[in-house]
Amino acid sequence: MLAGSLLSLPARAAEAPPHGLDRHAGPPARAQGSTSAEPSLDSLETELAHAATARGARDLLGRIEQLRLKDLAPTTTLLVRRAQDDLDAQRPLDAEQDMDDALLLQPDVEVLWRNRAQARLAAANPDGAVADLGVALHHDGRDVMAWQILQETEAQRGDWQAAWKAWQHVVELEPTIPDAAHQTEQLRLKAFGQPT
Repeated sequence: MLAGSLLSLPARAAEAPPHGLDRHAGPPARAQGSTSAEPSLDSLETELAHAATARGARDLLGRIEQLRLKDLAPTTTLLVRRAQDDLDAQRPLDAEQDMDDALLLQPDVEVLWRNRAQARLAAANPDGAVADLGVALHHDGRDVMAWQILQETEAQRGDWQAAWKAWQHVVELEPTIPDAAHQTEQLRLKAFGQPT
């Protein structure tokens, strides 16, 4: 199935739920008495681009995803969970419809566009996935997961130059990706061939 390739993203992304749709899309629980200010998405993304270790990058990715999901309305959260259940049950068209409904409720939430792109990819609609990823990246051009999904989608479409360009963004935004040099070289060869 096409969505299985999404699980082949680098190790940190592989820890995400299948198909990338969060099972726990609600806001993270806050400790009582917590008064510390939450860091901004922009500051966490900057920190990720300068992370020194893979473990540090993984922790930052988790915090970034929590921030992206914190403003989901309860109904939207239920639709995202239902879409994940649909994908788990091999019903990608139902998942796509759930994400359509979620986007009707909150079209300004970037992560919903990214999630619908994954549902569309699972439904064998890579062109629709690319369109949704374009909207997601327009909202947040520093979403490393969206760039990873775009790289995978373009590779599935056979557009190796577009896949290579998307991968360049991934490596720039998350430089601690394991085996990044090998992946970069593989994509470069597919996109541009052997150097002469």
